Amino acid sequence: MKREHDNIKEFTNGNLSIRFPAEYKAQLKNGTVSAIEVLSWTLDELDCYFIGEEFCLGNDAMGAMIYNCYSDLVYIINFNDIEKVLAAGRWLRLYARIPDKDDREIINEWMA
Repeated sequence: MKREHDNIKEFTNGNLSIRFPAEYKAQLKNGTVSAIEVLSWTLDELDCYFIGEEFCLGNDAMGAMIYNCYSDLVYIINFNDIEKVLAAGRWLRLYARIPDKDDREIINEWMA
């Protein structure tokens, strides 16, 4: 394992495993905070941030790109997994890839 916090783990291959912190479960249920907020705060523990705009992954799926500043890797998250996996209290695995030319343009635009 490369880096690890209570709710997020980065493996030597760059992949991430994420889960929602237990202290936010009640706030998520009553609507005090949104699942995207909790995800963003959790990713922030390892210097990972949403970049670019959301985009379509298929007929019934939207997603977004996440950039890992520490490892210089990108991930795609399916927003359906936020409710199906993270809100259910389970770990979600995000698979790392090296940014291509188009990704690099988005990274440079959003991180400037």
